[in-house]
Amino acid sequence: MSANKNTSQNKLILPDQPYHDSFLNTMSKTFHWARLFGVMSRGSRWWNLWAIILLATLFVIEVAAIWKVIKALAGWAVDTAGHRSVTARLSGTMFYSTVIASQILCSRLSLNWNTLSSYWMSIERAVAINTTPDPTIRTRMITAMSIMAVLSTFEHLISIIALIGFDCPSHLILRRYTARSHGFLFLRDDYSVWFAVPLLFISNIATILWNFQDTLVILICMGLSSRYSRLNQYVASVCVAENKIGQENMKAEVVRVYSWRKIREAYVKQAALVRKLDEALGAIILLTSFGNFYFICLQLFLGITEGLSSTSTLKLVYYLVSSLWLVIRFTWMVLAAADVHVHSRNALQYLHSCNSKHYNVEIERLQNQLNKDYVALTGVGFFSIEKNILLRMAAAVVTYELVLIQFDDKGSSDVPGNSTGLQ
Repeated sequence: MSANKNTSQNKLILPDQPYHDSFLNTMSKTFHWARLFGVMSRGSRWWNLWAIILLATLFVIEVAAIWKVIKALAGWAVDTAGHRSVTARLSGTMFYSTVIASQILCSRLSLNWNTLSSYWMSIERAVAINTTPDPTIRTRMITAMSIMAVLSTFEHLISIIALIGFDCPSHLILRRYTARSHGFLFLRDDYSVWFAVPLLFISNIATILWNFQDTLVILICMGLSSRYSRLNQYVASVCVAENKIGQENMKAEVVRVYSWRKIREAYVKQAALVRKLDEALGAIILLTSFGNFYFICLQLFLGITEGLSSTSTLKLVYYLVSSLWLVIRFTWMVLAAADVHVHSRNALQYLHSCNSKHYNVEIERLQNQLNKDYVALTGVGFFSIEKNILLRMAAAVVTYELVLIQFDDKGSSDVPGNSTGLQ
């Protein structure tokens, strides 16, 4: 009886026991449902086959789009209706190349998520301080996914309406939408319903993938920020408790130094976790930053050259909605990633409020560590995500917008109406 009792007690502390974490469970379910739109995962052979088929189809579309760009640059293009510019032709290639890269990178992250979650759990177990769990993390993650889904769907519907118009006969809706959204891919005379229906399906899947990469970054950043917030709250409570302790009732110095050493080690482990996730997430951050920057510039360019001069109110509304959604989505992603850096230094304010008579060598080491150890997510090391990156991106958008208007002022009506609803 005693042996069985000891065995059951040992099972509670063995490292191979399942760890119930709301963030990790929600992320696992997110990757599970992501299989529907081509994100691979472990232990799902048929879903991975579907992902490979989807990836191959996207490659075919991309190759065809690149060939059209080459023909346009070489002067071999037959259809010059609407004086289509190189900028407009290139947008289709850029969109599908971004989607292909997004599917590959998101699939790689999904396939490695078991390893990453195991490392995350090992960090949680190794932290020898009693931090309270975040009871709202799951709700906030679901809310973020819901907002992203609703707004991206609304923007996509606006793009479809702008492409089709209200004057289109019902039997020509599919033909007009396909011709206008994928005019960079085929000529109007090449239309076939057997080609249009699969293309419509694939383009919607591509739309979801293009929005999913930003959602993925936001969710993981919320998890990292939540962990830092829990550590910071623990430090705040310890500092408040020590300030209330009188000199005569103060804990033994050895115990206090040991407690602060455990806190400092917890921050070291948390920084290691951020860098581990940065290695897995950096390529996606780089891709989504580049993609959002390109399409923000393109939408503003088309809005200025076409939207303002157009007599169609619907077209102008579309450009405003699409540009606004791109800016909101990119800003949200940057702020979520920048929160990791902000939370990594928030404990300093609590340490500064701690009474100087309670200072010891471990508190001083923790202060130096938080001051000097730079913790932030990056785009594969090319840049770090901080809040001031938004100002630099805004300045770059204005600069490149002027270049586009000066050197490529011929708009187009054959830009893909997919994730950004581009016309």
